[in-house]
Amino acid sequence: MLSMNKYLIIIATFFVLNSYSQSNNLTSSPYSLFGLGVESNSGTGRNSGLGNTGISLEAKYGINLYNPASLASLTPNEFVFDFGGSIEYMQFTGDDLSEQNTTYNFTNISFGFNSGDNYGMALTLKPATNVGYSLIGIESNIEGSDEQFNTNIEGSGGLNEVRLDYGRNIADNLSVGIKASYLFGKIEEDESIITTDSYLEIAETNYYSGARLGLGAQYDLSEKHHFGFTVDFPTTLKGYKDVVIGKYSNYAYTILEETEDESIDNFHLPLQLGFGYSTKFNNLLLSADYNKSFWSSTDQTDAIGDYSNQDIYSFGASYAVDPTSYKYWKRVDFRMGLNYNSGYLKVDDTKIDTYTASVGIGLPVGRRSLLNISYALGKKGTTESILVKEYVNTLNINITLSDLWFQKRKYD
Repeated sequence: MLSMNKYLIIIATFFVLNSYSQSNNLTSSPYSLFGLGVESNSGTGRNSGLGNTGISLEAKYGINLYNPASLASLTPNEFVFDFGGSIEYMQFTGDDLSEQNTTYNFTNISFGFNSGDNYGMALTLKPATNVGYSLIGIESNIEGSDEQFNTNIEGSGGLNEVRLDYGRNIADNLSVGIKASYLFGKIEEDESIITTDSYLEIAETNYYSGARLGLGAQYDLSEKHHFGFTVDFPTTLKGYKDVVIGKYSNYAYTILEETEDESIDNFHLPLQLGFGYSTKFNNLLLSADYNKSFWSSTDQTDAIGDYSNQDIYSFGASYAVDPTSYKYWKRVDFRMGLNYNSGYLKVDDTKIDTYTASVGIGLPVGRRSLLNISYALGKKGTTESILVKEYVNTLNINITLSDLWFQKRKYD
């Protein structure tokens, strides 16, 4: 049984990461300028090494955030604490552009349990979107004169997701699940306009929040063929903003305008459907997922691009010599994966899509816990038109800690 000190550590870590996730740049992608930022691919370590597949996979190797129905397969009477982080090294290329940047992020913090093999539950905090962009030295002419001014714009923040998942077996080969999410966060944009004799500063903070529901199911046709299905229902995130406009002139700062809680356009999240299949040949696991998001039906607009339907194709494979062996290296799980994401934004009739390849390894820690390490290389965007191409190197480190709970004492 976990001691009270371990309870307190889990709760404290949860709230510390919650605070951290709202106040730091967790990406350096210029495409985070669009919408609510770039989508976070955060998940548990096993899935990130499998090309982000998991809709049909069970949760016996750690919490699976890709399908709530998988929680029914958590080991009976076991409490699982799952957390991880990532390091992202990005290279940008475009017209007269060649830059590199490194960012650090946490991917998830989750804890779950299966009480007596009846049902499984999990509570998770993870990033939903990440914002971190800089537009420096934009030159413009002052209307009616030959004088120029420079503009610098920096954005940061993103949305977080607190989520409760519940999965239950309703037949020997069928489990169903439901997840309830609360999305919240802020996106900050600081704009400075510099002329020869003044400095104008505009600080705008947009806040968004809203709830979302999703369902999942997993069906085992036989011991070899496993299917999964998920649906995330459309929802609306309500927004408001705070704005402060100030001016530096003659070494003095003056607030020109200040507003709070001003309404802004709501942001609409679309209907999302997911399908998964996995099979096993001896100790070789193969998995494939397909996800579709119907962004076109939201009728949203963006000043720079258009929203379009999104398709994600994912493939993964893993192999362990003998997962039940007492010999350490026979239990080590080797993984690889491929992922294609069409993206949901179209700029100048060009889709901002992403290709990613990943490799990973699962290292046993004792008999119940697992250290997951994965590396992914992705290519996003294009250098056509005014766009930027990104090469993204991501190192994920995740650990799953398990302990026995819910067992009656044999002796008092």
